[in-house]
Amino acid sequence: MKKIVSIAIILIQLYFSCAFAQEAFVVRQIRFDGLHRVTPATMESYLPIKRGQTLRGQKSAEIVRALYKTGFFDRISLSREGNTLIIHVVERPTIGQLKISGNSVIPTDKLTSVMKSMDIAEGRVYNPLVLDKIKQGLLNQYYQLGRYNARVNITTAPMSRNRVAVKINISEGLVAKIKRISIIGNHVFDEKTLLKQLDMTTSGIFTFFTQTDRYSEDKLDMSVEKLRNYYMDRGYIRVEVKSAQAQVTPDRKSVFVTFVINEGDQYTVDSYDVIGTFVIPREEIIKSIHIKPGEIFSRQKVIDAQKAISHQLGDQSYIFASVAIHPEVNDTLHKVKLIFDVRPGKRAYVRHVTFSDNTRTNDVVLRREIQQLEGAPASTAKMEDSKQRLSLLPYIKNVDMSVQPVPEVNDQVDVNYKVKEDSAAQASVKLGYSQINGILFGAGLNHKNFLGTGNTLGINFNSSKIQQFFGIDYTDPYYTESGISRSFNFAISRVDPGNTAAVNSSYTANEYDFGVTYGIPVGQEQGVYSRAFVGVAYQNTLLNLNRNLNNVSAQVRSFVTQHGRRYQQLDLRLGYSRDSRDKAIFPTVGVLQSLWFDTYVPVGSSISYYTVNYNAKWYQPLSDQFIILTRGDFGYGNGWHGGHNFPFFRNYFAGGIDTVRGYLGYTLGPQDSLGKAFGGTELVDASVGLIFPNYLSDSLRTSIFVDAGNVYSVLNNRNFGGLSTNSGPIRTSVGLEADWLTPFGPIELSLAKMLNPRRGHGQIHGDESEPFQFALGANF
Repeated sequence: MKKIVSIAIILIQLYFSCAFAQEAFVVRQIRFDGLHRVTPATMESYLPIKRGQTLRGQKSAEIVRALYKTGFFDRISLSREGNTLIIHVVERPTIGQLKISGNSVIPTDKLTSVMKSMDIAEGRVYNPLVLDKIKQGLLNQYYQLGRYNARVNITTAPMSRNRVAVKINISEGLVAKIKRISIIGNHVFDEKTLLKQLDMTTSGIFTFFTQTDRYSEDKLDMSVEKLRNYYMDRGYIRVEVKSAQAQVTPDRKSVFVTFVINEGDQYTVDSYDVIGTFVIPREEIIKSIHIKPGEIFSRQKVIDAQKAISHQLGDQSYIFASVAIHPEVNDTLHKVKLIFDVRPGKRAYVRHVTFSDNTRTNDVVLRREIQQLEGAPASTAKMEDSKQRLSLLPYIKNVDMSVQPVPEVNDQVDVNYKVKEDSAAQASVKLGYSQINGILFGAGLNHKNFLGTGNTLGINFNSSKIQQFFGIDYTDPYYTESGISRSFNFAISRVDPGNTAAVNSSYTANEYDFGVTYGIPVGQEQGVYSRAFVGVAYQNTLLNLNRNLNNVSAQVRSFVTQHGRRYQQLDLRLGYSRDSRDKAIFPTVGVLQSLWFDTYVPVGSSISYYTVNYNAKWYQPLSDQFIILTRGDFGYGNGWHGGHNFPFFRNYFAGGIDTVRGYLGYTLGPQDSLGKAFGGTELVDASVGLIFPNYLSDSLRTSIFVDAGNVYSVLNNRNFGGLSTNSGPIRTSVGLEADWLTPFGPIELSLAKMLNPRRGHGQIHGDESEPFQFALGANF
């Protein structure tokens, strides 16, 4: 109705404008009446008539139409005063205030940009005819996200100085869920197989977490592309996805998705050839092409070959190389001949390597990880290797690399690494409760990037009814320019197992130690970093037995009788680590392994022994969102002169959040003569987990897991003071884990259930459950 009234007003004004100028006259002056915001000179530039020209009736109608097209005016009329043309106008109001409310899924700035594209913004001329366009434009934004029941209500209110306030209230509604997905036209592959390739599913048990049943146009487009790629990777190069449609149900809460495809015929590779300019031997290029004549055509293999050739050239500094693919398709024989056209271009050199967004880390700290030197020939392998080395720094969360050609220079590039820093300084106060440790209290200051130097400083204090600990450690990862690291540590601790009923309560142990360790780079393949360690530490341990000897186990009495209560040793350490992870924080692929051999040489005491420890974590992605995590730990200790010389206070323990979750901490394995957990000299535990998306926060990682492990003793099958060496079978558990990065440090939470707990019989105590377990703070 508003449009009809507006058009009627314009037609009436055109009629009277034509009527007033039935008698032609020469326009000597032009005067505007009613202008406030727009200057007369600006408006004269829109007029189809100039001073000195003759105005006739037809021309007056053109004047009115031209001025209406500007969108500045509500009403326009013409009059004459002698040879002066007078144009009477009523300006449209401007938008004095534009307010959007009710939106959360789409941010206000994005909605504002949509309206700006339709010339709706504060200070712009208000045109009531575009209100419907505004409403539909905003609704389209929500329809693209699958929110078909979104509502937009627009109201206006007058303001002073010929302005209006425009208020837009949005009800975003819920995302429409996918009720059914149908594929029409498939004959080679069944529908169940094709549905697995899509980015969308119907509702199921896990879709509450994955949200794959929530419809959006982006998911539809991605699913079309994945369908096409699935066929092309299996030889169907003429496949067509003729249509992909989503039909919304009347209640606008669900959609039915339908794909219509034409599969076509399957093609094989006839042959391939490499042409162009060769700056590296043609034979080397051919070796990187893993395509065999006669095999089924695969688009992905062609892309991989193209990338491999580009990577080869990039390693030789030809980073601007072009590798074009010219397929020759024989539709009669259903064969494809591939032509790889190699154009290396000019060799490139790196002018500058820069860093951005590193607000807390000094440039020199990042630059020492860079393998690509300035002024040297550019190498894609070295640039990617530098990116991974930066990602492995414990205070860097993410790294983006960009390579930009230098303006007006055709053989130089600048390389920038944009880093996202993690919270390096972690000052924490910890308060918690554990079934075995009771009330836990701790305080610490841990800095993984001390003063921006990349060095690590940790000062920590922890106290519970079992243990009091104070420690300081400091690591310089670049003690020498060649990358040799040096670490110092000092610690004082007191252990009192007597404050718990679960483990050996025969003694208390006071210990302090001081040590230094050097790490030496020993090998670096692409994406794999290896380091050897050598170190020495002095340890001093004093045991105090329970005054009531009836509460001292036979094993502890026997060991103290033979070796005394004070033990001083030098710990001579050798270690090796290998890291192929893509990053240190929340890795997605790669393996982290470490192997340590410690031999303890007596200094004023009679015991000498050794330990061997191996730890590994393997990340293997199943898809973009799901990752398999496998963990394994092995520990072994023994005395140089027999198992009886291995100190019981160095025993391994299992159970708890670090080993087999769901079991009460430190309670698995052999038990002493009092029926308490005594630990053992052999530790074996492993875990397999599935990391899945949580859609809550990038700082949270969730997984389901299965744990297995136990502790054994080298004293098996030997009589040692009544020690029960029957550890029982490997214990297993299943559960859910959440790892949360907080400003106070990482928090690990687990909820687990024991699968095969040992039942108590005779003097053997059964396993105790601890379903919920947690660990606070960082490990250095």
